[in-house]
Amino acid sequence: MITEADKEHIRRSWKLVIPIAATAADLFYKRLFELKPDYRGLFPEDMAGQKSKLVRMLAFVVKSLDYPESAWREEVSESEDLLLVLLALGRRHQALYRVPREAYGSVGEALLWTLDYGLGEAFTPAVRAAWTSVYKAVSTTMIRSITALDPDRPLEAAFGAGQAAIESRLRVIGIDDLTSGAQPSAPGADQRGKGAVQ
Repeated sequence: MITEADKEHIRRSWKLVIPIAATAADLFYKRLFELKPDYRGLFPEDMAGQKSKLVRMLAFVVKSLDYPESAWREEVSESEDLLLVLLALGRRHQALYRVPREAYGSVGEALLWTLDYGLGEAFTPAVRAAWTSVYKAVSTTMIRSITALDPDRPLEAAFGAGQAAIESRLRVIGIDDLTSGAQPSAPGADQRGKGAVQ
């Protein structure tokens, strides 16, 4: 569950990301391809458009967190409905781009590493927990959309496979229990460079 405190942590940290958005996108894909070199083939040679899409999607997710609880009663255009956008994005990733379900774990790891490296000391345990909660919600929605492409596969099996991959990658990077308050470390993070892109 994403709390009001989580939303505030996301909003504040995103304001710090905006000035370094291009660098953050570079760092994200660099880290993703270090973790999974075979994923490079899933992307175009020129990554400029892909990096822009990543930043725009993250901005959209952050903006969507600002909707008040009562907004569910209001008419929302399909292009502004985060749930519909994520469902469509999940289906596209599976059907058009052939992104494997287990990729969601590595993508989450790369995202958290990028935020940690880029934000430095501002990436506190509470901020990490907030971004982890948001990423879990986003990736879970995208994974659930995949069952629409494979109606013979039970929802729980599809969800379980993707969720297990996410949980496994989060454990690898030291996020077993977000409620413990322990400071997880991002493997491979160069502490000397932490926050250097501010």
